[in-house]
Parts: sequence; structure tokens; C-alpha cells
Amino acid sequence: MGLVALAALLFCAAQTLAANPQPPRLVVVLYPEANDGSPGTILADQGIRATFAAGSQEPIEIYNEFLDVSRLPGADYQQELAGVLRRKYSGRSVDLVIAGLGSGLNFALQHRDEIFPEVPIVFLAVDRKEIESRQLPADVIGQPIKMDLSASLELALDLHPQTEHIFVVAGQSKFDSFWESKAKAAFDHHAGQMEIVYLTGLPLAELQTAVERLPGRSLIYYLHVFEDREGRVYIPAEVLFQISTRANAPIYSHVDSYLGRGIVGGRVFSFQAAGREAAQLGLRILSGEKAASIGIQPSSESSNIFDWRQLQRWDISEARLPAGSEVRYRELSPWERNRWRVAGVVAVCALQTVLIAALLAQRLRRTRAESELHKSQEELRQLTAQILGTQEAERRRIARELHDDFGQSLALLSVELDIHRQRPPASREDSDARLEAMSTRVKSLSSSIHDLSHQLHPLKLEQLGLIAAIRGLCKELNQNQGLKIEFTHDGMPAMVPPAVALCLYRIAQEALRNVVKHSGVACATVTLRGDQSTLCLEVCDAGSGFDCAQVAGQGGLGLVSMRERLRLVNGELLIDSQIAAGTRLNARVPLCASAAADVESSPNVAHR
Repeated sequence: MGLVALAALLFCAAQTLAANPQPPRLVVVLYPEANDGSPGTILADQGIRATFAAGSQEPIEIYNEFLDVSRLPGADYQQELAGVLRRKYSGRSVDLVIAGLGSGLNFALQHRDEIFPEVPIVFLAVDRKEIESRQLPADVIGQPIKMDLSASLELALDLHPQTEHIFVVAGQSKFDSFWESKAKAAFDHHAGQMEIVYLTGLPLAELQTAVERLPGRSLIYYLHVFEDREGRVYIPAEVLFQISTRANAPIYSHVDSYLGRGIVGGRVFSFQAAGREAAQLGLRILSGEKAASIGIQPSSESSNIFDWRQLQRWDISEARLPAGSEVRYRELSPWERNRWRVAGVVAVCALQTVLIAALLAQRLRRTRAESELHKSQEELRQLTAQILGTQEAERRRIARELHDDFGQSLALLSVELDIHRQRPPASREDSDARLEAMSTRVKSLSSSIHDLSHQLHPLKLEQLGLIAAIRGLCKELNQNQGLKIEFTHDGMPAMVPPAVALCLYRIAQEALRNVVKHSGVACATVTLRGDQSTLCLEVCDAGSGFDCAQVAGQGGLGLVSMRERLRLVNGELLIDSQIAAGTRLNARVPLCASAAADVESSPNVAHR
């Protein structure tokens, strides 16, 4: 009897655990800057998330907090920020905190007891010298990096032995100033051999002008520009890109997120590798190891990495690079890069030759006074006539189906019902059989009408509403394309006009299709929000992005279609995209009073 009771107790316990699974582990990542689109942040976040996803059997939630403490170092702001985070995570069980850079670690240590009491901390991308200057608690660990400014400069001087001037570019934030002082200490021994000039805190326009007028035999060493002397805040990689196009001297640095944005190269550390290393230590803590027993790890190694395009720009032979150097962004030869295009152009040219010959033969039969303009107008009229003819043919087809099929079938069914009413069958069995046959025909008619209606216009939005329809679209793309989409909605009005709902749904379809096709990433966010006067759909990804100025006016069908749909509902389309920094698409539609009145009279436009 005791064994039976024990078995029953174990069974009940197992059922309880199955019905009440453990909540996911919660990891909070503190980034000191306010911008989640900076290349370094993106690379570190990719390393963190990929490592946690691959190394954990249990679910892990990762929350990113962008503190802006480098730009706003004041105690009042940080205390207010700490209060916000304390309220945000009140009642939540935080398992691990990852603190980025020295300023993020400072904030975590100063406000730890208030926000995350007794939660272990793993620091991310903090220089070894900074760590050695601190007295850290035993449960604050990490793998320091080595900001090897000296090695990068020595490497640059080896490649440019005739250098007489070094221009160091830095911003004027607290973080910029700290690393400017480190650079001065690292470069000081060269002061007697060459001129070293610090371009500190210059506004971007002045900085661009300065770097395009440097004297001969100059080098540029780029630290970072988070803020200029006038208080304007920047993303350092974007400033680098802006000055690299104007600089008349090669640029070197020590950060991997600057590769591909204008530097020749250097002895660089990797933000993505730093993210992986922090997450690996975090996994050990989440699996049960004590942070104090893990301790601070040896510094991660930097690597000599170069940009092939900048080597070509400044005529630097790869044979002069240090052994074991990595060269990125190597371009294919023109033939390797364009062979399929060349083949396509040849085919198109051949086809065009045939078409041109045919057109010339036709033109010879016309009067010489007739222009190409006239031919284009005639072709346009013909195309318009074809479109109108197609529309009219479709209307005739629908009318014929309604008259010949549905109309006649309904008329015949009406006659049979009259006969059944006037001369009912003699037996109950015959009556039931006749009614069953008529019921079958009614069902067939109903199915045919439903199919015809679906051909004319899908009822998905009317049946499910805008929110449910977009959620279903996201789920479908996840299942079919492997695209992970975070969909959120907020402040939606109770009713959405049908035209607006259809417009936003189609734009979401097109935008997510572009994410799958062009972004190069497997995740995106879709946000739907609004109030009684405006609806807003936002689709974002952190993928390859594009240059908006280059694609402006090219007339891609996707963008044209989206803009045209929004124009019909008095909306507007805003696109913010930058190369290697992702794309943000924002569609806004005003809900006018007349549209709201139309909504109230329609029962099938609730967003649900």
C-alpha cells in the first residue's frame, strides 16, 4: 500500500511540473550608449545571442538596456535611470547581468544593490588596464580585451615608413577623453620623431575639411567620436565612414567594427568575439558554477586584419603585411563578378538586335514624318485598350457565370421546390430523397459562390482583423522561410477602415518579403500601433541595409507599390536604411473623421 501511495505522489508531482514549467532564465545586458544600431553593439549582441542559443538547453530571455551614460554621466540622471530600471525589474528574477564597456560596468557596480542585488555580473569589452585599476567583487568576472593602440600605430608606421605627421581623431565625451589620454600615453615616444596632432571634438563638417587638407606623408589614427565639442552625439563608425571618403591620408584603428567603414586595418579586437566570450562565462554561471570560482579570465587576443579595398586605394602590397594577417572584403575580378551579367547582356543584345531590325523594317514602311513619340503613344493606347478589354472580358465572365450557372441553377431549384410543394410525393421516403437531392445542390451552389468570391477578394482581413492577420503572416513566414519575427501592437483603435487595413497588410507582406530576400538576417520586428487619429506600421531588421540616396528614383516595383497604396489612403512612407546597419520602414496612415464614420457603419472591420 505504501508503494502505491508513493507512486501516486510521484505521478502527481510529475503532472504538476509538466503543468507548471520553470520560467525562462533572465539575462540583462547593459550597453552604455543610447543607440541600438551602432555596429559594435550589433556585433556584440549577435555574439551574445548566438552563444546563449547554441549553448543552453533551457530557454533564456535577453533584455538589452541602452543607458546613454557616456553622454550623460551626471549623478542625477544615473540615479533617475537606476530608479526606472529598479521598477522595471521589480518582481522579476534576474539571473545574470552583462555590462558593456567601462562606463556600463561603472553603472552596474554603482547601482547593483539597488537594481540587481546579489546578481553576478559579467563585464564585456573592458580593457585589461581598466580592470587592473579596479577592486572588483568576487562575483564580477569577465574576459578583458586589449585595446592595442601602440601595436596598431606601429603596424601603420611599418607600412608607411616615410610618415612625418600623425593625426589622431577623437571626440569630446567622457569616454572619448579617457581614450585620448590613453593614446597620448601610447604614442608619446614618437613625439620627438614626428608631429602628432590631436583633432579632438571637431564638428563633423570641420573634421571632414581638416582630413582632406592634411600635409603629405601623413597618417590618421581614428579612436572614436561619440560627441563633439558642441554636444552633438554620433555613432563612431558613421563618423569614420564620413571622413574616410574625404581623407587624403590612410586611416588606422584598433576596433573591428571600423573595418569596412574606412580604415586600412590594424591590430583590432572583435566586438562579436567579446560577446561570445561574455556569454560563454554566463552559461557557466547559469549552469550552476559560482562566479567567484570562475574568476577573471586572461585577456582575449587581438588580430591583424585589413580591408582589401583600402589596401588598393593606398597602393599597399599584401606582401608587406605581417605574417598571418587576415584580409577582408577582397573583390572578385571583373569577369568573376560579372560573367553571368555579361552573358545576360550578350543575350539581351542579340535579342535587341533582332527586335531593332524588325522595328527598322517596319519603320521603313511608314512615313519619315512619323516620330518615335507617335509610336510610343500608339503602343500606350493599345496597351490601355488591352487592359480595358481584359477587365471587360473578366466582367463578362463573371456575369456569364452568375447568369448561366448560378442563375439557371437557382431558377431550376425554384421550379423543383414549387413542384414539390404543389405535388408532394406519395411516400415519406420519396419526399426525403427529393429534399436531400435539392439540399446537395444548394450546398454545391454555396461552395461555387464562395470560390468565386474568394477569387475576387480574399476575406482574410474581414474574418480575422488586421492584428490577427499580420500575426498570422509572421507565423507563416517563420514556418515557411525560417524568419523569426517579433510582432507587437499597442494603442490600436477598436475599428480600422477596410481600405486602411488592406493597405497596411499588403505593405507588411512586401516589407517582410524584402527582409527575406535582401537583408541577409533571419530575424525582424513588426510593430503596429496607433490611436483614434493615426495608424503606424513599422518593420525593422538589422541586416545589410542600403543607401537610400542611391535607390531614390530607381522605381523599384515594391517601393512604388507601397507608396501608391499609401497615397490612396492619404498615408506616407518613411524609410531609414544604412549600409550594414539595417533598415527601418515606417508607414503612417491618418484616420480622418469620414473614415471613422464609415468604420462605425461596417461590422467586419474590427482589428481583433
